[in-house]
Amino acid sequence: MRRASFADMNCSVARALDVVGDPWTLLVMRDLFRGHHRFEEFTESLGIARNTLTSRLNTLVDADVVERRKYQDNPPRFEYHLTSKGRAFNGVVIALMQWGDEWSGLDEPPVHLIDAVTEQQIDPVLVDRRTGTPLSELQVRTVTTR
Repeated sequence: MRRASFADMNCSVARALDVVGDPWTLLVMRDLFRGHHRFEEFTESLGIARNTLTSRLNTLVDADVVERRKYQDNPPRFEYHLTSKGRAFNGVVIALMQWGDEWSGLDEPPVHLIDAVTEQQIDPVLVDRRTGTPLSELQVRTVTTR
């Protein structure tokens, strides 16, 4: 059963969830950041049903998060690549991974982040751009703008 759309809600979180709120979609995004591009790579990595994967990829393409690129003509085969909109989602995936590392009950995180240039492990943190203060140290509240 398809859930109701949040597209008409005046809420950035709700509208984002309309695109990436499904658990399979988040795992597809994770795999895209890991360098997977082909349908078979996703099915092998995720163990996802083909029809479910097709649906999630179509949603991401329709939302301009992912673009489809043909790499073979006969039969037609496509790769999936992040757009700039999709690449901007990387911080969300990293934040979710860090939260899972801290709170999922695993003894050791299953993966570590490294700087691809220096090969050094990194430990990202969300900060306030103006002050550089980590968000975890601030008492944040929201103010409605409309």
